[in-house]
Amino acid sequence: MFALLGSLFGCVLDVVCAVPLVGSFFAPLKYIFGATDDQSVTSLFAFLWSYRNFDFQSFMKTHRAALKVGQETGDFCTGVCNYYEVMSEVITLTSGPYWHFVPMAKGVSRKDSHDQFHHTMVDSLGAKAGEKVLEFGCGFGEIGRQVATISGCSVKGLTMSNAEIVGGNERIRKAGLQDRCVIVQGNYHKMPFEDNSFDKVFGVYCLKYSADLQTAISEAARVLKPGGKLASYEIIVTDKYDPTNKTQKYYVDNISHSTCMPPLWPAKAFRDAAKKAGLVPVAEIDLCKPPAESWFSCFERTYIHDLLSSSLILNAVKTAEALHILPKSFSDFFEACIIHPTTDFTNAGRLGIIDGALMMVWTKP
Repeated sequence: MFALLGSLFGCVLDVVCAVPLVGSFFAPLKYIFGATDDQSVTSLFAFLWSYRNFDFQSFMKTHRAALKVGQETGDFCTGVCNYYEVMSEVITLTSGPYWHFVPMAKGVSRKDSHDQFHHTMVDSLGAKAGEKVLEFGCGFGEIGRQVATISGCSVKGLTMSNAEIVGGNERIRKAGLQDRCVIVQGNYHKMPFEDNSFDKVFGVYCLKYSADLQTAISEAARVLKPGGKLASYEIIVTDKYDPTNKTQKYYVDNISHSTCMPPLWPAKAFRDAAKKAGLVPVAEIDLCKPPAESWFSCFERTYIHDLLSSSLILNAVKTAEALHILPKSFSDFFEACIIHPTTDFTNAGRLGIIDGALMMVWTKP
């Protein structure tokens, strides 16, 4: 329902924005009340409607229990799987197939920016037709499908989530890429592949879930053929981060806790792990350096950051829950898993203590 209303409203805005003189005044509304899968205010209402009957109480209980286990043992796998059994569809509903931050330019849509990023990934890997490529921590495999489409290579995706395997392979079939793409189950700390199996290997926003970065990168290097490239595009803490600063630590910790992942790694940890795995650096680029907009600007364009930062929104959600309009524990989920990662990414990004657009590439001698 909200998708249809969003589309109709979008068409109306397109017409209004095309009107000379007055069109420019309405242009910002295209971002604020955009498509339901484009991180807009409309996305928020679509989410509220779609999950009005979900058991958030059970989810938050297992979420916090898994986070505690991860913090005590260093094994966050159960928590990550539990998180994405639900959040895979939530993120897809509100953000489309694009789950990561990419360089954005003024006047260029988020979706077009992601399309450009897919070409950047192909160029970074040097992927070619006929090559075998691995995407580890692939989610629903959107980037892998695009890499395969652009370059003509074959891509195998690796994920631990059952929901992502089913959903990802269904998307592969719909794209007509089942002859060159597939998603299989496995842990990237212990990949189910032989040594020297792939011409190229890449991961996007997945190593942030690793509590053992050395093992993860060593495994990626193991399955990579000599002469091949490994590319990692990640969210990291920068040298500006001061863990003794309460505000900074609050933002960074919340990002990890809300997504049930270990503390974010610094860039140096990636460099050291790759060197120890025998890899040789090829490139290290912050893709969101000027003139590109900030990596978190997608939340600013639509004012979703401002909306979620307002206490009025959370209070309204709590009231709706008390009146049984929203399910029990929805406000707990909304605050922990929707408000916090969104606002904390933006606030930490503005402080320069987190970078969400670092591309690192290595080769295997």
